[in-house]
Amino acid sequence: MIGDYTPDELALIRRAIAPAPPKPPEEVIEAMRPAPGMPVPSHMPPFWKLSDLAMPLFLRLSADPAVKAISRYAFFPQVYQRLLAGQSLPQLEFSGRARGMVGILRYDDLAIVIKPLQSSREGQIARTAGELTVGPGQLESLPGYLTEEFSPGTFFTELPQELLTDDFLAGVGSTVGTMLRRLHQADIYYNDVTFSDPRGRSHLLVEENGSCRLIDFGISMMLDRHPDLDLEEVHNFVRTLPMYRVFRGMAEDQAHVDRFLAEYAEKLAATSKSEIISRDLTFAQQGLNMAARRMGERIIAPVQEGFTQAYTALG
Repeated sequence: MIGDYTPDELALIRRAIAPAPPKPPEEVIEAMRPAPGMPVPSHMPPFWKLSDLAMPLFLRLSADPAVKAISRYAFFPQVYQRLLAGQSLPQLEFSGRARGMVGILRYDDLAIVIKPLQSSREGQIARTAGELTVGPGQLESLPGYLTEEFSPGTFFTELPQELLTDDFLAGVGSTVGTMLRRLHQADIYYNDVTFSDPRGRSHLLVEENGSCRLIDFGISMMLDRHPDLDLEEVHNFVRTLPMYRVFRGMAEDQAHVDRFLAEYAEKLAATSKSEIISRDLTFAQQGLNMAARRMGERIIAPVQEGFTQAYTALG
């Protein structure tokens, strides 16, 4: 159960936590301590804006058992509706596999993921990917966040050896080829790891029956406005380039970075959509080669064959 909040109070709480507020000022942190020298209750920092706007409401939140257990996540639509209906609190855990604070809330019959948006169009991209059955299904959320169905499965690079038959690998390759082709036909450039990165991390979840999902569309790009891309979109494109990571380490200030992005925007404007999208195919091949270093060279041929057949079949 959760405390009794009026519609106006609920709206105020949601405005305070979404989008995610910045770190509280030091004076606010001090004011949140129950007594001098005591730690700030770990469930309260996300609500710090209310300490200025509505102190009585802030104090009620600090004592609410549901808020103590799962903090701001109690007020996301999918969770709040269940709490109002008297359902038990979900188990809350955090994933370190992705950037940002990724909360996983598990019920007996359902698991959902809540995480901050990484780009202004990530929500639109993630919804499209979900509708195409490429990514997780998207659920009602709050501004600045995604709420999505939890995708079961094992990361590709962590699949057990006993599953890695030629038929299974060819099926995975075929599914990934189909998924990328569907994204490309929807004007979406995935722009991220599929099979593996140099450290063995993957964004491809695979179930024992061969079903697959891609996760994390934070640096993906919608190309519907190409060649008129904004600096955020250009940044998403270049952040996967090794030379850009070197440049960022040497950049004098943000103005220097913005000039670089503006210049690169002209280069992207002169690059066709098909050239941009083809990088996904390069990333897939590179990632497969990296995965093979961990999983064995024999995985390459069946995955490649399945991928190529499926990708070209949808052309």
